[in-house]
Amino acid sequence: MNDQDFELFLTTATNELKEKQANLTSAYGFGSHKRWMFESDKAKLQFFNQDDQLVLEAEIVDIGSYSPANKTWKWAWAYESINPVLKAESLRIKELEDITDATIFGEKDPVEADEYLAWELAAMAVKHLNALGCYRAFSSARNVNMFFAITEVRVIS
Repeated sequence: MNDQDFELFLTTATNELKEKQANLTSAYGFGSHKRWMFESDKAKLQFFNQDDQLVLEAEIVDIGSYSPANKTWKWAWAYESINPVLKAESLRIKELEDITDATIFGEKDPVEADEYLAWELAAMAVKHLNALGCYRAFSSARNVNMFFAITEVRVIS
């Protein structure tokens, strides 16, 4: 991909993500739940209402994480402790290195980044995975913002 094609891909991915995020918010209330839980063994995010009842489950692909303290991005497929099921799906994002000729998609070590770049990388991953959108979740245990591509949503009644 030349620079012009990459810019078009990035712009398209970013614009599509904005629309997808708006759809997830209006259809499912993403961002309004009391709490969330990541089930790595099942590759799911669970969302709970104000009464702490499970109301949504989302199938996900782990994209990566952004560390505000270190100002770095790390791809999920490069995590040493990632669940093998999650890693297999996450490795699909690495295909973007060959598609775009951008080496950042194949970097195993953390790369310098700001939150804006983290969202751009997530947008391109969401586009490549043909996902419904993205969920950014803060992990206090790791002190990072984790980015997940949402591939399916199920309402729990």
